[in-house]
Amino acid sequence: MNKSNDTLAIEKIVLSTGNISRPYIVRDIVFAMDTFDLTTFNQIHDPDDYFTKVIRQLKEKALKYSADAIINCHFSYAHEATPHNEEPIVRITAYGTIVQFRSSTIGG
Repeated sequence: MNKSNDTLAIEKIVLSTGNISRPYIVRDIVFAMDTFDLTTFNQIHDPDDYFTKVIRQLKEKALKYSADAIINCHFSYAHEATPHNEEPIVRITAYGTIVQFRSSTIGG
């Protein structure tokens, strides 16, 4: 798969914070995380921009399974102190279940 095909495939992967009313097989559980300094996080006009990076990570991992969706996704963020009185950071985490709508052999 080349980069343009990867981009198209990633865009087609469905993310849901709930279940879906469609038959599927579970492929795996996926976890993603990204960290930002608090100053940068506060300057952003649209917080979705930070979640976009984590969503992309989830979808890239699902693509390796030729998956169709990631369901029951959970997203969270936390402010954390850093050592030596540096700026605090914001850590965004996400996880979900990778599923495939069509039957296939595991690994392909």
